[in-house]
Amino acid sequence: MSLEKPVITLERVTKEFKIPEKKKGIWGKLTAKTKLLTALDDVSFSVQKGEILGYIGPNGSGKSTTIKILTGIITPTQGKVDVLGYVPWKERMTYTQNIGVVFGQKSLLWWDIAPYECFRLYKEIYEMKEEEYQKRLAYLVELFQVEEFMHTPTRKLSLGQRMRCELVAALVHKPQILFLDEPTIGLDAIAKQRMREAILEINEKEKTTVILTTHDMQDIEELATRILILNEGKIIYEGDVRGLRNEFLQENHVHFELEKIVNKEKFVQLVNAHDIKQDGKSFILTVNAKKHQTRKVLDELYAAAEVTRLEVYEPSLDEIIRRIYGEPHQKH
Repeated sequence: MSLEKPVITLERVTKEFKIPEKKKGIWGKLTAKTKLLTALDDVSFSVQKGEILGYIGPNGSGKSTTIKILTGIITPTQGKVDVLGYVPWKERMTYTQNIGVVFGQKSLLWWDIAPYECFRLYKEIYEMKEEEYQKRLAYLVELFQVEEFMHTPTRKLSLGQRMRCELVAALVHKPQILFLDEPTIGLDAIAKQRMREAILEINEKEKTTVILTTHDMQDIEELATRILILNEGKIIYEGDVRGLRNEFLQENHVHFELEKIVNKEKFVQLVNAHDIKQDGKSFILTVNAKKHQTRKVLDELYAAAEVTRLEVYEPSLDEIIRRIYGEPHQKH
């Protein structure tokens, strides 16, 4: 564990919203009461400098509320928040000089002007010196490969082109923390990979801390050094991808073709101990990962039979996450 002070700390943060009851008619509206909706419920976590935190959860889990608190847009009902030594909603004007934000629903670019003009505007907002700005822009333009279209009006850009320009705008002032909301949504596989590589370079070269919210589990697997899963306003998992698999992985599937059985007794024991189904010429053996080590089961299979074309499949991270969302869990 790092001994450095975290760049982000949340301590027992709760956020409640007052929601008016829906009633029909004028009298109903006049007599309608409000109810409390708890978006975040006693949430605590910290982030170290240079981390890429994957912050994930289903819609309505509290992710957006957390990010809005961290960027100073809203105030929590209770709890403490420290980001780079600032209380975001109290010192927002100074604090925002140190962060970059890319939210899918709110563009950093102006629709009718070219990204290059937007970049220059941010240069003025962040009071960057011309030489510093030109050097920084040249680096980002090359990194995100936006040279060909940064003088094209934003409205004429493809989604992938616009997202790359959004990142240039968010990074032009060299922020210490970058908040990313679905940065690869709607992009093709090649564009996604280029985006991930660019984000990793910024993180590794400049030690930029990244908070990433996404529904794309490949983003999480390739980018995140740690993940935090939120569900119904509560943290249900905090750790790395390997730990998540170890905690929640329930089964592996072994696909193989059977050449011949060499030890009938051992093969019968294997069939009785595990679920084996035939699929044409192939067999699928399901291993309960909570009870058995897959490696040991494979050794038993090899001792009982001659097999060909053996492959082991484990559920994807996406499957594991969906399974978690569908079940009640306490924080692990």
